[in-house]
Amino acid sequence: MNNKRGFTLVELLSVIVILSVVVLIATNAVVPMMSEAKKQVLATEANKFMLAAQNLYVKDNESGTKCFTYEEVINSGLIEKNDEAYTGSFLIESVGENKYNYKIWLSNGTNLVEGKSPDVTSKDVIDSSLDASTSCGAN
Repeated sequence: MNNKRGFTLVELLSVIVILSVVVLIATNAVVPMMSEAKKQVLATEANKFMLAAQNLYVKDNESGTKCFTYEEVINSGLIEKNDEAYTGSFLIESVGENKYNYKIWLSNGTNLVEGKSPDVTSKDVIDSSLDASTSCGAN
């Protein structure tokens, strides 16, 4: 008896095609979720940095309008620098007694929060490779 075991070329190619289709479907489902997660992280970080800028404003007994750069907020020691390569600035404007306007510019190189008020959400984050290194939105 000659009993040969194995798969034919057609069977192997069929399995490869099926696996390729599964990977393609999975990739198309995962990539948008990853993009949304990155936007949510940037929104959360923007809110944390704005809170640190507000604390720096109070700590330095500032009044009127003050623009803090990302580096100034990091160097204040009020917040720890993470591994992301952020650029940005944070504007605090006094508009009356104990009333302030806040604006955030923050970029991670692929996403951007541009001149938004605090409580930034992922919907406020846009896809942009522009950096936010200009001081409070001005060149």
